[in-house]
Amino acid sequence: MNNNKIIANPSFLQIGFSIFGMLFFLSSAYLVYNHEVESYQKGDYLGMWIIISLFCFFALGCLYMLLCSKKVELTNEFLSIEYPLLFKTKKVSLDDIKKVSEGNHQINSSHNFSRIEVYNGQKITVEFFELKKITITSFEVSNYEILAQNLKNVTKSYFKLHTGNKSIKSYQGYGWLIFIIILTVGLVFSLIQKNLGH
Repeated sequence: MNNNKIIANPSFLQIGFSIFGMLFFLSSAYLVYNHEVESYQKGDYLGMWIIISLFCFFALGCLYMLLCSKKVELTNEFLSIEYPLLFKTKKVSLDDIKKVSEGNHQINSSHNFSRIEVYNGQKITVEFFELKKITITSFEVSNYEILAQNLKNVTKSYFKLHTGNKSIKSYQGYGWLIFIIILTVGLVFSLIQKNLGH
């Protein structure tokens, strides 16, 4: 980030959740797989593949989240959204922005029919005259607060980029990420030990 532009890189939080979530679900699918279950044991065989398919579906969801990681760049003239892993970039003039709005962004999990809050942040939605709207969340990118403060003013005639003194850092959600990393590393380690034991 400098005085001429604001750069919001992909968040380590999203990348971490994506990679370790994918490893966790793939490891879980491998753990559930049992080649000794014969196809004639229809109940067990079908149940095993339903659970494996479910874990693989969640792993694909994590891969999709990783591929959709975005880098946002804002200047006094344009807004650029780059998807580094998809080799895709959208660059639009600020004159093409119709409306900008901000709201809450929550990620929840559930356990024993009760909701557990994993992440509670903000999201900003940018609507264009000709293109579809784009949503940027505090979970996805760094420098979200400064980016959002500026984006909310881009439709005003007096808009001029204000970068501020420094980025506001938030460590929300990192506790869950550390928990998932430990859980995944433990699971992968136990699978390696199991395979070496055979």
